[in-house]
Amino acid sequence: MQHLPLFADLKNRAVLVVGGGVVAERRVILLLAAGADITLIAPQLTSNLAELAEERRFTYLARAYADEPLEPYWLVIAATDDRAINTRVAAAADAVKRFCNVVDDQSLCSFIMPAIVDRAPVTIAIGSSGNSPVLTRWVKGIIETLLPARLGALAELAGRWRERVRTAVPDTTERRHFWERVVNGTVADHAFAGRDADAERAMESALTSWGSDEVERRGEAYIVGAGPGSPDLITIRGRQLLASADVVLYDRLASAELLQYARRDAELICVGKTPRRPSITQKQLNRLLVGLVQSGKRVCRLKGGDPFVFGRGGEELEALAAAGLKFQVVPGVSAAEGCAAYAGIPLTLRGVAQAVLLTTGHTMDATAPALMEFQPGQTLALYMGVAQYAEISAALISKGHSPDTPVAIVESGTTDRQRVVRTVLGSVAAAQAALDIRPPALLIVGETTRYAERYSWFAPSRIETFADEAAQARARASY
Repeated sequence: MQHLPLFADLKNRAVLVVGGGVVAERRVILLLAAGADITLIAPQLTSNLAELAEERRFTYLARAYADEPLEPYWLVIAATDDRAINTRVAAAADAVKRFCNVVDDQSLCSFIMPAIVDRAPVTIAIGSSGNSPVLTRWVKGIIETLLPARLGALAELAGRWRERVRTAVPDTTERRHFWERVVNGTVADHAFAGRDADAERAMESALTSWGSDEVERRGEAYIVGAGPGSPDLITIRGRQLLASADVVLYDRLASAELLQYARRDAELICVGKTPRRPSITQKQLNRLLVGLVQSGKRVCRLKGGDPFVFGRGGEELEALAAAGLKFQVVPGVSAAEGCAAYAGIPLTLRGVAQAVLLTTGHTMDATAPALMEFQPGQTLALYMGVAQYAEISAALISKGHSPDTPVAIVESGTTDRQRVVRTVLGSVAAAQAALDIRPPALLIVGETTRYAERYSWFAPSRIETFADEAAQARARASY
């Protein structure tokens, strides 16, 4: 974070604007909307500023800036087209510890003006630390299209009812759940539609029934697929539930960047299982999950990939169902789907592969039966099992698959650390050792992996080809 966002109360507070052009005009209009007491210094004004000056909307000093004292002002805006003047204004503001914005000159600014989405009293500020005003305006446009025009009406209603709700629902967690119900339910629908009287009545009904509505107030579990690694690949619903949870139980395969979308006061608990290291067992995790939900918490169980694809989500649902607790399941992009897509590998391709076999290489005892089902014309995706690559390749070769069957290893798929290694089945173990491939990694076996280089679109510079001496000897013998 290069700039700390602040919302300043400037009502009736003195602000100085130096400059009378179009850029200064935009700043003055914003400051007037905020209720600031503006003094403007400039030899000339735009026609709009001249009209505002005639209406005495601000104090106008018709002259050039003359290094006058800046102590009386809370904020200073330098908006001339003369950098020398702007530099003097910025230096004077800095000397008396006043925040100064120099328009279109980030190096002189002690604060910057964001792009603003105004749904008063709801205000959203968007900034790029001065790097790209065009980008911030683009983001503003997206947000403008998503927010209801009458969002402010709902905020004002909430303000009127805030103290009454605080008294009626003293517990902070319960009170937050109540307000979540308000902003996602009938009250909000009425407010957005302009039915203010109906919104008030719905609010009265919601608060009256809250004390006896035990079913709605009970805890709930959200089993959420976090996707294969990139924080962009979680679903919208997953993000929503993550943001509303009281507690987040996350594993090591869920992107740490996703945790920033949790509430600031949410409890974050790492329940990841690390191979060959002490970690929570699945039974302990199930008991923790059940206990938190039974205590009335809304718990987001954030799981890498998809909860039901080697994520043990079914075991957690069984524990919740046995305890009679509420839950929701949000699917996620699985590692096989995400890693293959980001590596440019079609899992199925007409005329090449007509089926996909998903299995885990975690232990050969569990993996071997699935490996025996793998046939030509299919794509095999193996989760986990980096340490078992030698056994996996040997098992497939013993079943009759050629050592030269193409494979790809996708390490840290969909993230900025993604690396794709193209090799052949007989060289998988050698590639893992020589290139120090580490979990999380997905092993993909089959003819479609040949397309990784041709279809590569994400981090194409990090695609490697590995061939050991044995593979090279087989290639020479085939000529």
